[in-house]
Amino acid sequence: MSLAVSGTAFVLLAVAGLSVTIGTWPLDWSSALSFTGMDATVLWDFRAPRILAALLGGACLGLSGSIFQTMLRNPLASPDIIGFTAGSSAGALLTIVLSGGTAYVVVGALGGGLMTGALVMSLAWRGGLDPFRLVLIGLAFGISLMALTNFLLGISSAPQAADAARWLAGSFSARGWDAVLTLGLTLLCAAPLLAFLRFTLDRLDLGDDLARLLGLPVDAARVGLALVAIALAAAAVSVAGPIAFVAFMAPPTARALAGSHGACLVLSALAGSAITLAADFAARFGIAGYHLPAGVFTALIGGPFLLGLVILQTRRNRL
Repeated sequence: MSLAVSGTAFVLLAVAGLSVTIGTWPLDWSSALSFTGMDATVLWDFRAPRILAALLGGACLGLSGSIFQTMLRNPLASPDIIGFTAGSSAGALLTIVLSGGTAYVVVGALGGGLMTGALVMSLAWRGGLDPFRLVLIGLAFGISLMALTNFLLGISSAPQAADAARWLAGSFSARGWDAVLTLGLTLLCAAPLLAFLRFTLDRLDLGDDLARLLGLPVDAARVGLALVAIALAAAAVSVAGPIAFVAFMAPPTARALAGSHGACLVLSALAGSAITLAADFAARFGIAGYHLPAGVFTALIGGPFLLGLVILQTRRNRL
């Protein structure tokens, strides 16, 4: 585990170093580090907050996906697949339509994600929080909320639709220190909660019956963990938009690197950061002169990743 964490952290630092160094504006480090001239502006107002936002946003998504997949014991369970990210997107888009701008996107995304989570969990409750019902109801909510998002786009004015379309693509471009502060505070608040719930999360991965034999309140633990995971995903969506498949890809990648079936929270956070930072690095330089949002690159990777995981799970079930 420690070797996997060290290796992932090294890759992450390498990509971060390339992201800081390489760009259309070659940095004069003496000026940049002395906070003088355009080099300082490029480094501290553009590249540094963008890179840190990608790192922290990926960590939030990686943690959120790991919590959901572990506590529901389902490798396909992640906030972007079971509807919670769609709730954040719909809430953010609603604020854009009502306010005419993106000033309240963070509030809308957080509110939409938490409200969707509360509705899904209340409908999935049947003498307890049933994981299978939670996934199915979350999928249904996700499809419905995607339709609501398209409806809101259709009734928006041209400037509002343009703002919403840019946000829905998922990008860390032009993100400032306020975005870094939002994500940093979210992780700072979530870290002690996850440290407290780590034992419970590992026991839930063993199955409900064994967890109850160990004296754990299974349903209460799932509700608490789900709220933390939803808040993490909503914070990331509020800053960068719906960056697709990061929360889905990071936990299996972390488990494969660690050779473990547990939550691997730290490694999942690092894997999520590496995925988002690599996608943002590709977004900065584009393809054939076209600069695409980071969410496009994660979606291009996530689709085949999902197909491969489904095939792998099918083969394992046959054995």
